[in-house]
Amino acid sequence: MPNFWNLSFGLAKTEFKLRNEGSYLGILWYLLNPLLTFLLLLLIFEDRLGKGIPKYPLYLLLGIIMFNFFQQATQESVRVIWRNSVIKSLNFPKETLVMSNVLKIIFSHAFELLLFIFVLIIYGNFNSGILIYLIILFFLFIFVYGFSLMLASLSVYFVDLNNIWIFVSRLVWLGTPIFYAVEGQTRLGILNLFNPMYYFIIVSREIIIYSRIPEMWMILGMMIYSFLFLITGMFIFNKLKYKFAELI
Repeated sequence: MPNFWNLSFGLAKTEFKLRNEGSYLGILWYLLNPLLTFLLLLLIFEDRLGKGIPKYPLYLLLGIIMFNFFQQATQESVRVIWRNSVIKSLNFPKETLVMSNVLKIIFSHAFELLLFIFVLIIYGNFNSGILIYLIILFFLFIFVYGFSLMLASLSVYFVDLNNIWIFVSRLVWLGTPIFYAVEGQTRLGILNLFNPMYYFIIVSREIIIYSRIPEMWMILGMMIYSFLFLITGMFIFNKLKYKFAELI
């Protein structure tokens, strides 16, 4: 187990450095995507969809950076196995490729969190709830890792899964209450009960932005989805990983 974590962390750190090598802006690239998305959506929707949502800028930005972590990690995980031909020649835990990818996105997510904390301070809304986010992030990490294991292993058998997931993740983005609220929208509210990201984002907003204790069923839903996808992802990956080398 220590070797697994050491190898995963080492790969993640190396990929993170290589990603910024030769770039003039460096880590600022990690902030441009959520920042520009935030400013554009704020400009378009603040006076419409955001009119009845208290502290809408904070509501919007937190939703963006949390979904960015999920979307980036899963989209890159779809390709992480079949783009690594080293699987054919070396014997090592294949799960480290998926774990290192999720850890790499965690590094960039940390910079997005700093941006969010800066905006919290500007709006005079900084509070100790941000520390609770570390606990939420733990469960989000578990969920994303499990989901990434599923996508990474299945993509070896279904080459088109990469394009399919890019399309599906965009639909999930639109269906998740990131720049709008689901209150009063019955069908959308029911659909989001099956959307794990809905639980993570709502619980985080309640604690960090509104300083409220979330409803217990939301907290339980977040935790249940985390471990459900972790167990399912590990099961599928372990069943399929023995044929990776011959299929790549």
